[in-house]
Amino acid sequence: MKKSAFTLAETLIVIGIIGVVAALTLPNLNHATGDKEKVTKVKKIYSSLTDAIDRAQVVYGDADGWFNDLGEENFDRKSERFAKRVTEFMKVSKDCEFGGGCFSSGKYLNSQGEEEAENLLDFMQNDGHPQYMVMLSDNVSLGFNTNGIKLNIKVDIDGPNKGKNQDGNDIFGFSIYLGDNLEHGNLKNTLIPDGDPSCWTGNLGNDFQYVTGWVINNGNLDYLKCYDELNWETQTSCK
Repeated sequence: MKKSAFTLAETLIVIGIIGVVAALTLPNLNHATGDKEKVTKVKKIYSSLTDAIDRAQVVYGDADGWFNDLGEENFDRKSERFAKRVTEFMKVSKDCEFGGGCFSSGKYLNSQGEEEAENLLDFMQNDGHPQYMVMLSDNVSLGFNTNGIKLNIKVDIDGPNKGKNQDGNDIFGFSIYLGDNLEHGNLKNTLIPDGDPSCWTGNLGNDFQYVTGWVINNGNLDYLKCYDELNWETQTSCK
């Protein structure tokens, strides 16, 4: 009886084909998995910050009244108080105050990969509204400040020693609008992802740095790949 079997040459050809297919598909699979992890982290910190802010307002009153006893230009003390009241209800592993250690001192990129600043840490501290910085127990870094119109929180989802220091990739922003500075009054004293359509009248193409709202609402980072194709109404992911 004759037994049929693959020859060595045929086996090697099949292995080669499998290798080529794997080489073509695995990078895309890894990239998609990485994006999903980032989306999960952004949604998790959004939930944690919302909970902490809500609890802080139960104890200290509405956020727009937190600084009534401080001078109008006393931004350092306002940033510190903002940070302390919110992180009182979070697990903080490191308090960097206005110094280094919680955010990277490397280059800071905008969402399109262009250099926003040579040094992220300096950028956060030298814009006239310095940020009070902490690191959470899960290595997420938070920076708190206010410009008088709103309270701002900058988030690095993977801490100072990982990631690209890039808006919309590992750095995201949230805001709390104060007083009458928000068109939609029902959102006052509420944490809002930067760029969220509930209060932001711009569009993704013109305001590409404000993409946190996109991540929260659409669950992807596709603007890093095909932002020219995206819009809020009909195209919320790459084709």
